[in-house]
Amino acid sequence: MEQEKRTDATGIGVLLRAQSIRDVVPGVHTLGGQGNTLAVETGLGVVVVDAGPGGQVSRQMIERLRTITDARVYAIVYSHGHAGYNAGVPAWLEHAAARNEAPPILIGHRRVQARYRRYQETAGLQAWLNSRQFRRSYKAAAAANWIAPELAFDDTLVLECADRRIELIAAPSETDDTVALWLQEERFLYGSAAMIRSIPNIGTPLRTLRDPMRWAATLERLHALRPRIVLPEFGQPIIDAQQIEDAFCIPMRALYYLRDEVVARMNQGMGEREILADMRYPSELFGHHFMRAIYGSPDYIVRDIWRSENGWWDRNPTQLHPARPADAAAAILAALGEPASVVAHCRSLAQAGQTQLAMHVIDLIAQAGGDDPVLAEAREFKASLCEERSTQCSSVVSRQILLSCAEDLRGLPIGSTRERDPPMNFSWD
Repeated sequence: MEQEKRTDATGIGVLLRAQSIRDVVPGVHTLGGQGNTLAVETGLGVVVVDAGPGGQVSRQMIERLRTITDARVYAIVYSHGHAGYNAGVPAWLEHAAARNEAPPILIGHRRVQARYRRYQETAGLQAWLNSRQFRRSYKAAAAANWIAPELAFDDTLVLECADRRIELIAAPSETDDTVALWLQEERFLYGSAAMIRSIPNIGTPLRTLRDPMRWAATLERLHALRPRIVLPEFGQPIIDAQQIEDAFCIPMRALYYLRDEVVARMNQGMGEREILADMRYPSELFGHHFMRAIYGSPDYIVRDIWRSENGWWDRNPTQLHPARPADAAAAILAALGEPASVVAHCRSLAQAGQTQLAMHVIDLIAQAGGDDPVLAEAREFKASLCEERSTQCSSVVSRQILLSCAEDLRGLPIGSTRERDPPMNFSWD
C-alpha cells in the first residue's frame, strides 16, 4: 500500500490511500483522491468511480492507476455531485486523448446535472460556504469545471463489461444524486457517500436539507443486498460480518430514533431550541463506533428533522419581521447603558467554563458596529470564545466554522491562522 499524508478538499489532514484490495476483491483498487476513488478492472477497460478534485491530486490518481494496469479507462462513474469528487474529469479526458483512446463514458445519476446548474447559479455563495467550512480560500468555480454525466439514470444501471457485471444503484443520502456500486458475484458494495464510518452527515450548518429518512431508507436498501465486503466512502473495507451488520443497522436505528423523539416533542408544541435542550442520545446507539460525531453531530440531525416539518420562523415574535441588524444592535447597545459591564460579565462566565453562555451574552454588544474601544474588545472577546468553543466540539465541521468565525471577527482572511489550529486527531477508521 502506498500512503501519502495530504490535506484534502475538506481542509482536514487525512491519509490518502492508493491501495489494492485485490486480496479481498480481485481487480478492485482505490486510487486515493477525494474519498475512496475506485478503479474496477473489466474486460472492456477500467471503470473509475470519481475523477478526483482536479489538479495535482487527479494527476496522481492517474499515475497510480498506471502502476496497476495499462488498460484504457472505459467509464467514469460519479459517486455524487459534490464538486471535489469529479472536478478532475478534464484531466482524465486529456489523459485518454494523449493515449489516442476513446474518451471514457461519463456516468452518473440524473440529478447531478441539476446540482451542477445550482452550483453555477450560486457560485459565489458556494465559495463563501466552502471557505468557512473548510477554512481555506475558495474562488467561485468556473462553469468549465462542471462537466455533467453524459449517461444518466434514475434508479439502477447495469454495465455489462465483458467479464464483469457492475450494477450502479441510486443511493440518496448525503445528496439526492448519490450512487453505490455493487458487484453481485463478489458481493462487494462500494457505498460511496451513503456509507461512512461515523454519524450520517445530515444537518450540516451551511448546507441544504438532507432528509434523514431518505438516508435510512437507502441503508435499508443496501443492507438488503447482504454484501460480504463493504467499502465506505472513506477508510478501510469492512469485512467482518458483525461490523457490516452494525454499519447498516446502527445508523438506521439511530435515525429512526431521532425522528421519533423529535416528532414527539414537536407534537407537544416544543420549539427547535427547546427540543435541542431536551434531547437524549442513548449510548447503545450514539456511543457506537459507527456513530462517532467526528464530522456530523446528533444535534445537526435533530435540526434537519425540525426543518423537514417546520418553516424558518424560530417562534420568537421579535424575529417574525425583524429590524435591520445594525438598527437592532444599536438599540440594544443604547438600552444597556454600560456595555463594559457586559464584557466583564462575559469574562466571568468564560472563566467559570460557561463558554456557550458567554457567547450568548456577548452578542448583546458584539454585533454593534463602530470603533468604540469597548465594542472592539467585545468583538475580540467573541473571537476568543469561538476559538475556545471549537476545542469543546467533537465535530470537525463545528470546529472549522467556529475558527472561521473568529477570523471573520478579527477581519482576517479565512484560513490565515490555520497553523495555530489545535490537532484534529481525525480518522475515518
